[in-house]
Amino acid sequence: MIRNAQTRAILCSLVCVFPLTLGLLGLLAACVSAPDHSASDHPDWIRVGVTTKNEVIARYGQPDLVIASPGGDTAIYRPTASKQSTPRLEIPTVQAGPLGSATTRMQPIDPGLGANDMNTKAREWLQSEIHIRYDVRGVVQELSSP
Repeated sequence: MIRNAQTRAILCSLVCVFPLTLGLLGLLAACVSAPDHSASDHPDWIRVGVTTKNEVIARYGQPDLVIASPGGDTAIYRPTASKQSTPRLEIPTVQAGPLGSATTRMQPIDPGLGANDMNTKAREWLQSEIHIRYDVRGVVQELSSP
């Protein structure tokens, strides 16, 4: 009877402890295998203390947001704001019908009239948002990703 009680106690503890151990190991594995995006988020060509604001603007265009401060400006480039999206536009059109009647319907239009941006080759698109802090001379002092 004692042997049977000991066996039950051991089995009960294993049944309770085993799932907890697996859960703890899973959490530890998730923490260890978290990817480090900090190195891949920064463009390789931008060098702190060397690259100028004009070089950045030549590659990425005007920043999406500029935060001015006495020590220098911080430019923010966002990947979604960098790509121009064209909204779908519709205008009402009227067509003359028989006996003086008229019909109206919505007609989609292309706001760019089919024109393509010729400067797209000079501009690079970002994969993630970057913040670039310049000094008063316009030289990169800090490069970060939020």
